Amino acid sequence: MKKDLIFERKKNRAIEIMAKKGMWRSIYAPPCHLFLWKMGVSIPPPPFSHFLTNFFSFAVVYTPFWGIVMWFILWRDQGAGVFAAFTTAITSGVLFGVAMAAFQKWRKQANHLPEWEQV
Repeated sequence: MKKDLIFERKKNRAIEIMAKKGMWRSIYAPPCHLFLWKMGVSIPPPPFSHFLTNFFSFAVVYTPFWGIVMWFILWRDQGAGVFAAFTTAITSGVLFGVAMAAFQKWRKQANHLPEWEQV
């Protein structure tokens, strides 16, 4: 319980720092992180997370969501096979995860944010 309280305080302080720097809320609290936080996952806001943490958090949430949406909207009617849909979703998730992790690393540097341990 105490660990959760400490994390929430650090997370709120980090969000306060980013808001004061004029960063967009969608950058420091994107939907996938809001979802993970509601699920009880103690993960720092993206600009304060490590590259691999951001990669996995974005890819793990994005891949199944995007794959399911694409299956019902497009691929099923096109007659795409399950393996092809799965492979495309995984590839897309990996690319999205790398792109978002790189973007968050750049935002951290551009806004001169401290390390998570220093918050």
